[in-house]
Amino acid sequence: MGSHAQDARGRVGAVRLIVETATTSPPRFSIVVPAYQAASTLGETLDAVLAQTFADWECIVVDDGSKDETLRIATSYAQRDPRIHAIHQDNAGTAGAYNTGVGAAAGLYVVICSADDILLPEHLSEVSAFIEREPGYDIYSTSGYFWWPGDYQELCDGPWEGADVRSLQLSEVIRCCFYSVGAAYRRDLFASVGGYRAGTFGEDYDFWLRAMAMGARHRYLPKPLSLFRRTGSQKSARLETAYRSDIRLVSDLRRDFELSAAEGDAVTHRIRELELKIDELRRPSAKIRRTIRQSVVRVLGHRRAKRLARTAKVTLAALSHRVGRAPSEDVEA
Repeated sequence: MGSHAQDARGRVGAVRLIVETATTSPPRFSIVVPAYQAASTLGETLDAVLAQTFADWECIVVDDGSKDETLRIATSYAQRDPRIHAIHQDNAGTAGAYNTGVGAAAGLYVVICSADDILLPEHLSEVSAFIEREPGYDIYSTSGYFWWPGDYQELCDGPWEGADVRSLQLSEVIRCCFYSVGAAYRRDLFASVGGYRAGTFGEDYDFWLRAMAMGARHRYLPKPLSLFRRTGSQKSARLETAYRSDIRLVSDLRRDFELSAAEGDAVTHRIRELELKIDELRRPSAKIRRTIRQSVVRVLGHRRAKRLARTAKVTLAALSHRVGRAPSEDVEA
């Protein structure tokens, strides 16, 4: 398999070329990197892939119609290492880029990685060993760090994080998605689910939901093995759009699959929770708090702002206890 610059046959021809020239011995992992206008971060992401201590991988970068230097950077890395492959296509969105990349993948497992995230050096080695210790699952995820501007790294503290190896059930994932940077899944799961749905805002979350509704089994490794870059320009930073997308995704799940009572209750709970969050976002007081929070972060940086927020919460909790009131949840960074 070699690098590729788009020819006269277009995107479909590009994918066909990669499939036809694939080696007969598939790699353990296919790392799929959808990239759009990612020139400022893609090199760092690919350097992290090259730094993996586990060597049996391929990396497929899909340039999704970028107008910056994304394709040139991807092609230059493909020329440096034959395990890296570059595909160019007209803009089709993140779901379309994933579909192209996974469709061209030859690995036994697909590893998802955005063009601004980082797989730590032991990521593939640890995941491969985890699969060997815990065979028979379809989706393998790990913990990781949120990576804030100023090089501040914060361990993910979501509701499903913890010290124990465990499996999440669909009802739990409906309520809150697991940390999925660098998550690996069996490649044949992609065809079973029908790929990533075009036009969805949270295409990866939608994929996990639909896969698990079809019976896919999840396993969690409690080790932080990746960095999830957080900036104000990301899709995930647009809160109301993200909340409305999640309402649509879980509603579609209920429409398209026969859910258990617990799973149906989880959908109802999640929709109600998201609607309340949208209402909260629209309140003038919430906008004022967000403006203040952003100003504090700009001045202090994320690390110091988090420390200040934690101190303020402890102080407010102590004062509330003295006067017999529940502590406020408004203080956050």
